Amino acid sequence: HKTAQRICSKFSIHKTCRLHELSELQIQQISLELSNMKIETDLKREVINNIMHHRSIGTYKGKRHVMGYPVRGQRTKTNARTARKLNGRWIKKEGFSTLANSSNGVQLSNPTFISLPFFAQSRLFERLFPR
Repeated sequence: HKTAQRICSKFSIHKTCRLHELSELQIQQISLELSNMKIETDLKREVINNIMHHRSIGTYKGKRHVMGYPVRGQRTKTNARTARKLNGRWIKKEGFSTLANSSNGVQLSNPTFISLPFFAQSRLFERLFPR
């Protein structure tokens, strides 16, 4: 709605003007303007590329995206659910526990799971803080 108003004001077209009342030149100008605009998929691709750029150069913002935390200075003690949901989708999800295998070759009837901290299991810590 705002985009249509902006285009109409740019080409001096009244908001109640009908399409058949426009000249060929005005229609060509409008179609040229619309072809130069970014559509939804281009905008999504640009946002993803910006996030990947921040991650690759190792900025604070990129690290917050990697960890799934709020990026723009919001608090994390409470109320960070939305950021974890949205920013967490960039993280490759890995398990939080691992199967403990016995070294003597005996198969366990009930597999035992050992809980490990998130940083110990994933390579996230190594990606954030290279040696």
